[in-house]
Amino acid sequence: MRAFLFLIPFALSLAFAQEGAIKFQIPIDSTGKPAAPPPKPEPQKLGVTANMPLNLAELSAKDTASFETYAKRRALVQDSISATKNEIENVKKKTLSFMPVLEPKGEFEKQAEFDARKAKWDKELGEKAQRDSKSLTDRLAELEKTVKKIEENQSSLYSSIEIKTSPEAASIWLNKEEIGASPAKYDLALPGYTVIKIQKENYEPWDTTFTLQPSQKLKINVALQEKSIFSKEGELDFPKILAKDTTIEGYRQRIKRVEARSSQIDGEIKTILEEFSNSYPALEPQKPGETAQDFERRKTAWTNEGIRQYGVLMKKHDAYKSKLTRSIEVLNDNIIATASQLITETPLNAKITLGGYDAEKEVFELAVEDTANAKTPFRFIGKVGISVDTAKVMNRSTEGFLANISYISYPFVSHDSSFNLAMKELSLSRKAVPLKVEGMFMPIGRFEAMEGYGAWRAHADSLLSGQLKANGLGLDYALNKGEKAKEAAGAASDASGSGLGWRGWTRILAFTATAAFGTLAVLNHLDAEDAKDKIKKTNKTWTGGNKDQYTVWYNKNYPDLLKQKKKVEDSESSRNIFGIGAGVSAVAATMTFIF
Repeated sequence: MRAFLFLIPFALSLAFAQEGAIKFQIPIDSTGKPAAPPPKPEPQKLGVTANMPLNLAELSAKDTASFETYAKRRALVQDSISATKNEIENVKKKTLSFMPVLEPKGEFEKQAEFDARKAKWDKELGEKAQRDSKSLTDRLAELEKTVKKIEENQSSLYSSIEIKTSPEAASIWLNKEEIGASPAKYDLALPGYTVIKIQKENYEPWDTTFTLQPSQKLKINVALQEKSIFSKEGELDFPKILAKDTTIEGYRQRIKRVEARSSQIDGEIKTILEEFSNSYPALEPQKPGETAQDFERRKTAWTNEGIRQYGVLMKKHDAYKSKLTRSIEVLNDNIIATASQLITETPLNAKITLGGYDAEKEVFELAVEDTANAKTPFRFIGKVGISVDTAKVMNRSTEGFLANISYISYPFVSHDSSFNLAMKELSLSRKAVPLKVEGMFMPIGRFEAMEGYGAWRAHADSLLSGQLKANGLGLDYALNKGEKAKEAAGAASDASGSGLGWRGWTRILAFTATAAFGTLAVLNHLDAEDAKDKIKKTNKTWTGGNKDQYTVWYNKNYPDLLKQKKKVEDSESSRNIFGIGAGVSAVAATMTFIF
């Protein structure tokens, strides 16, 4: 019976659990009082504190990009270094306690004899201490080597920031710490959120924020803006307004804003000069005892100072005005760059027609058109190369043909509608095999009569031919960064001392070549324009009709159109070559005045 008594508490607790949730019971000690809570487990100890060796290979591994991790590792090893040094000192003390006591110098002992005895005792003590602590000193060397490796790993995470400003000698702050004057290089920048501020007297402050990456080498060039004498109202954010991030119409709207600012400062400078004139101290009349010569000298100084201050104001106005003018140049350059972008598309509704076949040249007459297209209408006539065998099989069927057209992003706009008419090239393929095509895009009659088409066509032709192309202008150009006027030195006397000398003859030959090349360039330009006029006149002879009439007109005029087109290409190519020659010769002639 006694053997089953221990089952009673278990049965009671089981019955209680089945009836409901178990309630919390306050623990009671042997005296019947509430028992104290058990102590919290102590945190795990590392290193010498826990009498456990550190894994130095893991601690010195370059396996993280966290400064904090390396700092914790270094602190851990540094604690072990301190503890190891203490142990070494304790070993030395223990070794000393086991050494026989060094007897003091005896009355009848010479100093040299005592020094020799002491040196022998010191040597023995040192050897015993070194022997007793060898394992600890070896461990200390390993720990110190590990700390050095951790510091190297941590140093590799530092980033480098090099800052240059125009003008120089501007104060630089890095995260609220002044690091010097520009130009400056800071090699111990911590990765993470970074703030850089630059200040210089009489210039607008400049600042930027960014996230610096570990081991990043960053170079920053800043063109500081001189504080303006003009009102802040209407001021332009030049980096934003000159950014290449909008459409042609967007750039035109920005040009209007720049022009408005230009007109604004022209009005403000008048007010500024009037205020200066009214506030400039009046000249005191001639004082008693002051000679006329002294008064005139004082008056001259007064006048010169007024002119100087006036000149400073006008210089600021002219510099700002020039910046606005260059900004407009940049925006126009952006327009040209945007308009010159080539767009390629596949006109799925294009009608491809093959005309007569020239077996000798193995070419079909070709017409490709989609004049009804709402956005990209075009008409192309020319020839396409197809072998005789393929031509027989095809029997003028255009099944499997696919056309692609390329045009520049300079649409013709009329009554709020835009049309992509500036065609550059047509490519043709048959069953994914490219075909050789030559010919030209023809004008579409309904657009020629529209207002503004003539001017648009001339501009489009300049873009298509490359006569008008972007120069890559940007913010630096607008802010006049690096642009400094350089006056040409006067012509120096020749080193030979007589006659024209090599410089004089070089100058004459260079200017003669410039004139010759320039004349040839003009003549070729006129030939090209004449050929273009003939092409336009020939195109106007087609007044419409059925397919047969078009074929007759095409066969009659195509050879002449092709001839005139080639003449345009050849003349423009020659014009460009002679134009470059004239430019080079002119530069060579100019350089003889400088060097």
